[in-house]
Amino acid sequence: MKNLPKFCLLLFSATLFGQDFYGKVEYQTIQNKSKKEAVSISKESEKDAAEDAIVGIDKEAFEEAMKKAFQKNYLLTFNKNEALFEEVVALEKPKPGQGGVSFSVSVSMSGDGDKYMNTKDKISYTEEDIFGDEFVIKDSLPKIAWEISNETKIIGDYNCVKATYTEPVSKNDLEAYERYQEKTKNGKSSLFEMKKPEPQTITAWYTSEIPVSFGPNGVWGLPGLILQLENENYIYFCTKVSIKNNETVKIKIPNSGKVISKKEYEKYEKKMQKQMEDNGGTIMFRETKN
Repeated sequence: MKNLPKFCLLLFSATLFGQDFYGKVEYQTIQNKSKKEAVSISKESEKDAAEDAIVGIDKEAFEEAMKKAFQKNYLLTFNKNEALFEEVVALEKPKPGQGGVSFSVSVSMSGDGDKYMNTKDKISYTEEDIFGDEFVIKDSLPKIAWEISNETKIIGDYNCVKATYTEPVSKNDLEAYERYQEKTKNGKSSLFEMKKPEPQTITAWYTSEIPVSFGPNGVWGLPGLILQLENENYIYFCTKVSIKNNETVKIKIPNSGKVISKKEYEKYEKKMQKQMEDNGGTIMFRETKN
């Protein structure tokens, strides 16, 4: 009898979503400050930053711009078998001039491209951009060894369960760190100080009240929609859920670049990563004079 309420909930969900339907979930992100940073600015770059401050760069304005750069909006659109996760980019209104120099900082990290998932065919398509070269990576959906806990909480109107898994260090990241160590050993300076990459724990809060196996950032594989996700860089949290029954929507497959396999992409990524390391790294800033 103790399991009756849960059984009834699952039965209700199965009945509610037994017909054609589609849904949309809006997410916002904040920077995950609880995690150790894998990369930090080197001492030489800190010195350069201090010299820049002397010529008029407002440190507080810069820090505020960096904070906003990590606050992003995303949309997950899904039906029974397919989902598309994409960033929603809003145009920022110009601010009245206050004299001096203001900053607009854009943080673009690997993995920000559109992500398509198909749980029926077990396939994914992911957009990636490396220094202006656009690709669509075609791959099979990865198997994720989730550990589902007994911990629960309410997110909005939904009962959610906590689940975690450990994501291993990628071969490319490990090799990049080994090259960094070798470079440091030979007395060469670097723009970035790199810490040894370690496996990271991914934490998800999912609800079986919406029985689809999708979530933000291409994460999937749980018996319910993921409403909150925490990884090394971001915390994705749901701000709005909308479901429409007896309707279907076609989920588009990303097509903004050359379609290649994951193996081909990793080979190209490694090449470009090494090229950037040889050049000492690059940071792009856009200054707007008022």
